[in-house]
Amino acid sequence: MPKNTISFEFSQKLVGVQRNLYSFILCLLPNRSDAEDVLQETNLILCQKSKEYDPAGNFRSWAFHIARFQVLAHLTKKRRSKIHFSNELVETLASEEFDVQKHHLTQRALQICYDLLPEHMREISRMRFKEDLSMKDICKALNRPIGAISGTLFRIRQNLMQCVREKIPKLEADTEF
Repeated sequence: MPKNTISFEFSQKLVGVQRNLYSFILCLLPNRSDAEDVLQETNLILCQKSKEYDPAGNFRSWAFHIARFQVLAHLTKKRRSKIHFSNELVETLASEEFDVQKHHLTQRALQICYDLLPEHMREISRMRFKEDLSMKDICKALNRPIGAISGTLFRIRQNLMQCVREKIPKLEADTEF
């Protein structure tokens, strides 16, 4: 087999773990773009190290271990960012047993709750968390004082946390057989 070729079995395992790997990385990084970049870097490292993987070993655990180090490397590069997780926090989060089903359930509940927000709250939320705009830019775009935007973001977070807490048990009950 040529040096840069990976086996069919390895590629099947890699494809099979992608969604869980992305969810894991997304839990450790504050935005989707960074998570997608780290997933690509992780996949590259996994492929480069494919010859080192023991087929009798736990592929998922091995992949998550490499992803954790890629997240830490990414955070080291991004230290100049205003918002970042400490290495200690990432290590703590990464060391917990990652529950993919619970993560997906929480994501579903969050999307339902986000959709229930009034339009003006969804707009502010989108600008701040999806577009990653600064408070100053949001205030300028909406022609509103910073105190009003800050207060609205606080209420958005409170509303979403309360709503998610209420929705998760209902979603769990709906998914039980």
